[in-house]
Parts: sequence; C-alpha cells; structure tokens
Amino acid sequence: MTMATRILGINGSIRPESSAGRALQYTFTALERAGAQCEAFEIGSLPLLDGRADDQYPAAVSAWRAACDAADAFLLTVPSFHGAMPGGLKNALDFIDMPQVGGKPFALIGIAGGDAEPGVTDTARVLRHIGAIAAVPDVVISRSAQHWGSGDEPANASVKIALHKIADDLLSVCTLRAEGRLPQP
Repeated sequence: MTMATRILGINGSIRPESSAGRALQYTFTALERAGAQCEAFEIGSLPLLDGRADDQYPAAVSAWRAACDAADAFLLTVPSFHGAMPGGLKNALDFIDMPQVGGKPFALIGIAGGDAEPGVTDTARVLRHIGAIAAVPDVVISRSAQHWGSGDEPANASVKIALHKIADDLLSVCTLRAEGRLPQP
C-alpha cells in the first residue's frame, strides 16, 4: 500500500473568505477525490523575517518549515496586489529554502480582481530560485468577479475545467517524482 501524495496548500491571501481561499479549497476537493492528502498552512501566523537567529522566531516558523518539508508538492493560490505577489506570501517564502522545497513540484493558481498574472510570475520565480519545480501550466483567473463570483466554486465552466486539470497534472508530476523521474536539486 502506498502513502497518499501530500499536497501543502498555501493561500497567498490572508484575507478571510478571499477568492484565493475559495480557489484553494475547490482545487483541494479535486485533489482529495484523486486520493491526495491536502493540508493548508495559514501564512498569516508568520512573523516578519527580520534576520534574528532561527531559535528566536516563534513556533509558527518551525511549523511552517516542517509543513513544507513534509509535503510532496505545493499548491499556491496567489492574488496580485499593486502588480506583484502579496507581501505576506513573499515573507512566507523567504522563511524556506532548498532543504524544504528542493526538487518538489508546485502548481500556481493566480486569482485577482484585476490582473492576476504579476503575482503568479513573482511566485514562480521565487519558488524556482529556491529549488522547487514548476510542475504544470499556471491557472490565471483575472477579473475574478466575472469568472468566479462570490460562491465556493467558479461560475465559469472553463475555470472549473482548468482547476481540475491543474490538480490532475500536479498529481501526475508527483508520480514522476516518486518514481525518480524528475531532476534532483
């Protein structure tokens, strides 16, 4: 019997009931139906990275690193603020590095009221820089009010299809990694 693929979900928005949070939960449902074990980490619990010694940070930092270390892959939902990824997400990514994410696949879902692409581009660049592997094409949902609405699932059928595809593709890349068929950092 094989263990379920462990997907760590990271909502780049710390706003309660955000569209990024709804997109993460919707995609988690597709991943779990396919047999994955999904867990989300609330990055809002992290302090600012300020250069102090690791043992001087609160337990949330150790928990964040441990969650990343235990994950087989990452699913991030990313809003865009002022043409970039949100500061809280960048801060969270600054706390991790090659030991926690090296060689692991990630998938990105950009979702924003305006243009969602800038946040996705920033996030992909940072994750690649610290050794994660861009696993699948990103899903970018700009003008989210038109395509998602206020509900728990997308109003646009094409967005639903794209989110199910990113879930399936992420799991396929996880299988390749488990078989040793992805590059090692």
